[in-house]
Amino acid sequence: MSAPGSEPTNSTAVSASGQATLRPRARLIGLIGDELISDERVAVVELVKNAYDADASNVHILFTGENSRSPDSLVITDDGVGMTLETVLRGWLEPGTVIKKSTLRSAGGRPYQGAKGVGRFAAARLARSLKLETKTSEEGDAVVVLIDWGRFDDASYLDQIHISYDTLQVPDLRRGTRLTLEGLRSKKAWAEDDYRALYERLSRLLSPFNEINDFRIDLTVPGQPELSGKIEPHALTQKPKYRLAGTLSSDGTFSGSMEVDGERVKSFDKHALGKKGETVDCGGFEIEVRAWDRDRLGLTPYMLEFQVGIQEIRRILTTYSGVSLFRDGFRVHPYGEPGNDWLQLDNRSRQVPTMRLANNQQITGIRLSRAGNPNLIDRTTREGLVHNQAYEALAEWTVRILSLLESERYRLRPREEPEQAASTSLFEAFDLSAVVEEVDRQLGGAHPVAKLVRQTDSEVREGVQRLQEHWSRLLMTAGIGQMVDLVIHEMGAPIGRVNRELAHLERQLGTSLDKASFESTQVVFTSIRGWLEQLTALRTLLDPKTAGKRGRATSFDVKDEVEGNLLLFENLLKHQGLTVEVSAPDKDPIVVHMSRAAVGQVVANLLDNSVYWLTRHHGDGKGGKIEIRLTRLDHGFRLEHCDDGPGVQEADRERIFDPYYSTKANGMGLGLYVARQVMERYGRLSYRDDCNLAGACFEAEFARGVGL
Repeated sequence: MSAPGSEPTNSTAVSASGQATLRPRARLIGLIGDELISDERVAVVELVKNAYDADASNVHILFTGENSRSPDSLVITDDGVGMTLETVLRGWLEPGTVIKKSTLRSAGGRPYQGAKGVGRFAAARLARSLKLETKTSEEGDAVVVLIDWGRFDDASYLDQIHISYDTLQVPDLRRGTRLTLEGLRSKKAWAEDDYRALYERLSRLLSPFNEINDFRIDLTVPGQPELSGKIEPHALTQKPKYRLAGTLSSDGTFSGSMEVDGERVKSFDKHALGKKGETVDCGGFEIEVRAWDRDRLGLTPYMLEFQVGIQEIRRILTTYSGVSLFRDGFRVHPYGEPGNDWLQLDNRSRQVPTMRLANNQQITGIRLSRAGNPNLIDRTTREGLVHNQAYEALAEWTVRILSLLESERYRLRPREEPEQAASTSLFEAFDLSAVVEEVDRQLGGAHPVAKLVRQTDSEVREGVQRLQEHWSRLLMTAGIGQMVDLVIHEMGAPIGRVNRELAHLERQLGTSLDKASFESTQVVFTSIRGWLEQLTALRTLLDPKTAGKRGRATSFDVKDEVEGNLLLFENLLKHQGLTVEVSAPDKDPIVVHMSRAAVGQVVANLLDNSVYWLTRHHGDGKGGKIEIRLTRLDHGFRLEHCDDGPGVQEADRERIFDPYYSTKANGMGLGLYVARQVMERYGRLSYRDDCNLAGACFEAEFARGVGL
């Protein structure tokens, strides 16, 4: 078919031509509502947002009907500016109107929450009919529109549906808009739990940053007074154990403070969270993190304060927990919904359970704006953001900020001393159930001693579970040597076969190609052989680190082992522009008889740390310096490792050797811990502050068992 006004592209005669218009079926209204609005509670939220856009100070949501246990009507009333007849006809009755998008803000200066002009389809999603009453002043007439959504069927076209309206006195509506939705479509969606879910969603709708203090939401549910009245979050959400609040600037620096039990414990003033020169692609934002310890010991004060059991406290935290986004004052759905772990915090917590916060341990709010964060774009469904580079940056920077709180929380939480931990069998599952039963039988469950025994039993069980998780992760770490074993073994056969096939192919081409062509292929063969040699060299470097050889004592020059580990990091060091200087006695090499892998593991972990922090400190590819110095001792040797990075804060200099403690946003916290464990047999790994360079400084003193 030819484009309008163009000549046919072939000789086929045109039998008919003309122009046509698109005529959407009336059922499109229902389809849009179903597609853009995921459930009834979201639909109610959309209508509440419309009230906010109308500069309302109050909006009231009332469920009503003849049967109070099963309301079949919903009335939403606001005291906003209302609509004139012109606005109703040229705005509200025009799907997809661009009025809001063109003006961006309401007459009262509020940034519009519904900029796509589709929020009204929420009414079609909720009920079979709608009565719209709206007026702009108390004295004037109201515009009344009746819509029967049932007429929007498959047979009719949208332009065939005629909607009647009237202007008349409505004395009980002072000013604003009232939506009466009759015949709720899904009565099953409005059971007791659903009303509670609506209350909780509305209670989380407004930003916790106090940027909206002139908008109130009220809910009335017949027969459920506990859910009726002003919508506001549960008081527990306002009393976190830990609170971190502050602002991330576009240059990647964070300023704010952290509180514990309402007392400030640390301040951050332009604290760098990124690499030097790294900017925040999503734009700067404000954040507040409220966190709790969910074990019985951490929640007992809240049980006493709110006079509820631990299960109810945990239910409340689970309901409100998560990381929510608030843009221009309203929450962006579904971020922060129960089960919406969009930052994968639960996986992160499972990897480092003693330090990282899980999704259900925190209530976090992030304050965004369309003006300040223009690259964070709404999805067409109006739920969630487009997963672009800005979105990924938002996730990354949020986790970095969260790690600040996690580090401070780790320092402050009481932990079992190593000597006590060593005396306790990790797999001895203490079962106090028999003791609990006997105490309850003799003293009664309400006796203070019985309560104490039950609390102790719970704490012991939780402690054993944490220890078992730690042990599983240590076993995983120990298994790395076996994986290296497997890789080393499996690499050998393919490398050998490729070498043989390469030689065979070269002989065949030598007999079938002319001299010039054959010589050009030699360049390719040379490159392939170079790559194979690199793989072979890597295999040789890894061989001493396999599980079977890690503990085997051999004689070697310590400087050779250090330089061998540098070769493993060669490409990374070169990419970041890092220089490494190794110094050792020239005339009298330090030759030892011990496990070569022990030295290698310590060196590799120190190098890995330096590369990370130097890159953060100087920027990608911006260089940095590492110095490794070897000196002989009477019965061993000393290895000093230092760099010119940011160093380690004094408060962290012992914590960095704890298992699972890491100041990296996604660090496992095992590198330095494992290195110190390796050193226990030979001496000690410690942090120093008197090296030549201004950054981090470590000393590994191999003072025994090194065969000198």
